[in-house]
Amino acid sequence: MFRRHDDKAPLRRALPGVVLLLLAAGQARAQEAWDAIFLKDNPIGHVHTFIEKLNEKGRELYRVRQDQVYTIRRLDDAVTMKLMYGTIETPEGEVLRLDTRTLTSDSEIRVHGDVIKGEMKLIMDTGQGHKQEKVIPWGPDVRGPYGAEQSMAKKPMEEGEVRVIKSYVPDLNRVVDFTYKAGGNFEVVMGDRSKRVLRKIDQTATLDGRRQTVLDAVLWADSGGQVLKLETDMMGGITMLRTTREAIDSLSNRRPSNRLDEIRSTIIPIGKIIPNPRATRYVKYGIALKDGDPSEVFPADNRQAIEAGSDKNSLVLSVNTGGPTEGASSPEPDAVYARPNAIIASDDSVVRRKAQAAIGDATTPWEKATRISHWVFENIREKNFAVAFAPANEVARNLTGDCSEHAVLAAAMSRAVGIPSRVAVGLLFVDNERQGIKGFGYHVWHEVYVNNRWVALDASWDQTSVDATHIKLADTALDGVAPFEAFLPIARIQGKLTIDPIELR
Repeated sequence: MFRRHDDKAPLRRALPGVVLLLLAAGQARAQEAWDAIFLKDNPIGHVHTFIEKLNEKGRELYRVRQDQVYTIRRLDDAVTMKLMYGTIETPEGEVLRLDTRTLTSDSEIRVHGDVIKGEMKLIMDTGQGHKQEKVIPWGPDVRGPYGAEQSMAKKPMEEGEVRVIKSYVPDLNRVVDFTYKAGGNFEVVMGDRSKRVLRKIDQTATLDGRRQTVLDAVLWADSGGQVLKLETDMMGGITMLRTTREAIDSLSNRRPSNRLDEIRSTIIPIGKIIPNPRATRYVKYGIALKDGDPSEVFPADNRQAIEAGSDKNSLVLSVNTGGPTEGASSPEPDAVYARPNAIIASDDSVVRRKAQAAIGDATTPWEKATRISHWVFENIREKNFAVAFAPANEVARNLTGDCSEHAVLAAAMSRAVGIPSRVAVGLLFVDNERQGIKGFGYHVWHEVYVNNRWVALDASWDQTSVDATHIKLADTALDGVAPFEAFLPIARIQGKLTIDPIELR
């Protein structure tokens, strides 16, 4: 039976930076603009965009700055996330330099780079001695995240017109192909309940040749091409509305108790009871995704097996518990799962010291891994949702957080003693009467590579063989300049997924 502090943080918020990166494609191209962000009609943050003209060695350039701030209630806690994005551009909108700073904890993640000879050299730096680099192709047609409105402001779209614009998406740190198709003019309700006649523009996205429906949106533009409203069904429905600074200040002053509870609002209910979820060893689920093929979202591995469903929007997913001797062996993992990075800071002195203390006299990799997982469970005593996503070196010092902090610290400590590790992102069934939660919520745990296979552990629940209500959506080394990309499936399924436990044991 878990002690009381264990049920404080069984889940995590839906995504550490997904709201920041998904709304980036439709922002303003004006000297200064303020936009309010709403989730399910509840205010959660704002975007402030401002532009300054520069003269660099006689060349006219523009500095464009965009600040995004989000505050969301998570049970008894409130968490604030910030993204500060800046570019240096030509008057035509060609991006020459960019600088992004993301704050989801006390630590800042900075990604910056300059365009040189058709390439952008991106450098990710946490200020903790970890730098990672990636070079991506970057032509003169690549725009910033407000490239759509820049194009529309120069030449407003006409009904039936289609434009394709390459835009850089912060936090995802990728260039995405966005397609805009202009529809007719419609009367649209604005934030102050007034009505405006605006043009409907459908936004769709492609990345690496594949459709990314999670980035789809509807833009509403005035006759001058400014986007005054943006709507997406991501996370159950997000709306961005053009407004004033005074209105933003009024919304920001709302008491935390009056804010939307993101955890409760994103729970996926089920029609059946799972009587003892932590002891459930096998579940066969019927999965349905309202607007897509769920086999493109749910992976198969040693714990999860997929069968075709009755139609293209469904599948049958069988989930087992699994230990270090169960399931098929897998190839030796890539070095990315063993080396330190900005999030899994396994070379940090405090992380390494605590890893050695945790393993004691253990000799086998599996025994070391289980002792580390239990140590994290026992020593992160302040279970809360007050931090969006903290790196392992920060967690090792603060020993506070939710399931993501448990997972990144356990993964880092495992790598510190030579065990490859990764973080799993998915769903977990929780039935917690005290918190008023019953259903599947978003969750993070970790996996280690031992005995020639990946094995799942959950330091949040002190499980060395995770129960069958852990449903995985993705796994990640949290490496590179876009560590949060693996969290996109969460936004993809929110408000669109049905889960039916067919068989339990």
